[in-house]
Amino acid sequence: MNCRRPFFSAPSCTALLLSLATIPAVQAASVSAGNLVIYRVGTGAAALSTAATAVFLEEYTTGGAFVQSIPVASSGGAAMTAVGNATTEGIMTASVDGSRLVFAGYRKDAGGSNPSSDTALVTGRVVGMLSLDGTVDTSFAVTDVTGTIRSAVSYSATGPAYIGASSAVRYIADLSPASASAVVDARNSRQVVLSGGILFASNGSTAVTAKVQSYGPAPTAVTVPTAVVTLNSNDAVNGIWFADLNPGIPGDDTVYALSTVANQLVKASFDGAAWTQSGSLSLAGTTGISNLTGVVGPSGVDLYLTTAGTLYSLNDASGYGAAPSGTLNVLATAGANTAFRGLAIMPVPEPSAAVLGLVGLLAMGRRRR
Repeated sequence: MNCRRPFFSAPSCTALLLSLATIPAVQAASVSAGNLVIYRVGTGAAALSTAATAVFLEEYTTGGAFVQSIPVASSGGAAMTAVGNATTEGIMTASVDGSRLVFAGYRKDAGGSNPSSDTALVTGRVVGMLSLDGTVDTSFAVTDVTGTIRSAVSYSATGPAYIGASSAVRYIADLSPASASAVVDARNSRQVVLSGGILFASNGSTAVTAKVQSYGPAPTAVTVPTAVVTLNSNDAVNGIWFADLNPGIPGDDTVYALSTVANQLVKASFDGAAWTQSGSLSLAGTTGISNLTGVVGPSGVDLYLTTAGTLYSLNDASGYGAAPSGTLNVLATAGANTAFRGLAIMPVPEPSAAVLGLVGLLAMGRRRR
């Protein structure tokens, strides 16, 4: 793995946003499309606590073979850390354009006091990205988000983007100093996902029974959501993942959601007009499963799930509209004094992007000749 430490230039601030676009990103070896990337916290040197903790992006094959560990800058102007023992942070999501993975953290040096307790102006909340070529970009931070930041999703490298935090779901017009964020839903939220242009979010709010909600097409201000997955008010959903299982319905028509209190995998299906819960699968025998991702394969849906200590796989062959089924299989375990958080599959580049890249290379060759 080839890593280089970023050069830290002086940051520039606005009243709301902090952008460090002049700082080069960290570059590692390329990440293979179709592989898993896990957000891992801790160096292994000390027990995890509420302190700001170093983050690593770890690549695994879908068979559980370790590939590489990509360090995220843990000090200086491009620092992005996490709360070491916070189980709801570090959720990862693919960008809408499929060019990178998006995640979140705090602009605080490792070893500092609990960053989620800091005010927004003291500690910015970072929207980070990992590109297929192994580049980690943590140059952007928003300075009007309070509480625990758990997830982010963006259309592309420059936005628009959404943040899921304990204080709100927030919208960011573009990831630049000129942008400002806006509240979409001022409730305790976790994973934000864009599917078919629709914003969805999971939450742990005890004020509602709707634990996965839809906010409609690309909301930019306060929006009243509709329920997608409904559970007991004292339950919570952390990770969610969408799939297209019915060719007769355009776009994603199935969502998997992890209930972290009842400890079950919940499945809901969309018929083109409304969402209906299809059933659930008990995850009894395990504790703390809170994040998931997946891929549709020839034998059904291959899901990948994490607890703090374990990476699992599960094949759901039940199909569209049926209750989930399958058995958890252990693929990998986290080392001592470290913990797995969110995970995502590195997207396969769109054919159009590959064609454009080839055209560019050919044009360069003609100019040289």
